[in-house]
Amino acid sequence: MTDVWRLPAVGKWEKSCGKHPTQKPLRLLYRIILASTDEGGTILDPFAGSSTTGIAANLLGRNYIGIEKEKDFYDLSVARRNELQDSEKRQKLLDNIRKTENGATVLVNHARKELRELMVEKGLCYLRAGDSKGSLQVTPGFERMKYVLLHTNGENCQMFQLKKEGTFQIWTKENLEKYGFLPEHSPYYIVLHFDNKPMEFLQTPSGLKQRMNTYKARLYPLNDFV
Repeated sequence: MTDVWRLPAVGKWEKSCGKHPTQKPLRLLYRIILASTDEGGTILDPFAGSSTTGIAANLLGRNYIGIEKEKDFYDLSVARRNELQDSEKRQKLLDNIRKTENGATVLVNHARKELRELMVEKGLCYLRAGDSKGSLQVTPGFERMKYVLLHTNGENCQMFQLKKEGTFQIWTKENLEKYGFLPEHSPYYIVLHFDNKPMEFLQTPSGLKQRMNTYKARLYPLNDFV
């Protein structure tokens, strides 16, 4: 985390039960709770308001004690808490607070076992560029790309930090051959340099294995892994 957190204002999806004049974004409390508490712990909020802290605590497996003297806000808190009984709404809230529009992204790329091992050894990941089939699309979020995750058929995933965030080079196949690679499908390639020390992460995205899409390079938000 950087010293300054950039988060969107409270969204409509957070006001389904009503409004509070100083309501805080769930994403803000999500970060604070993850950074400062343990699962199963208890959080005391002496000025509960609409209990945004309590909702985030519940979603993250923490206990919550809220104190609020205004009955209207207490009723709003109860309504928000009752909304969590709906498993579909609960999951939607959890998915929403995990998203960070301005957060770091991860480039996920399939490579066969031998190629993946060579990429790790060299600290270099390459993908097709140009009009060739399977080329990488440079899309919004590419400028925030900070990590690369290499896998083989959706298995044996390893994550690495890029040498420089949001940057890449264009190499010819001849340049790649000098590093021991044998590219065959395009005259030009996007090249990413990374530190070849694997990083720990908690989970891989649920949609990583999608038939033919498993083999396409895609951008994911870092939140999908943590």
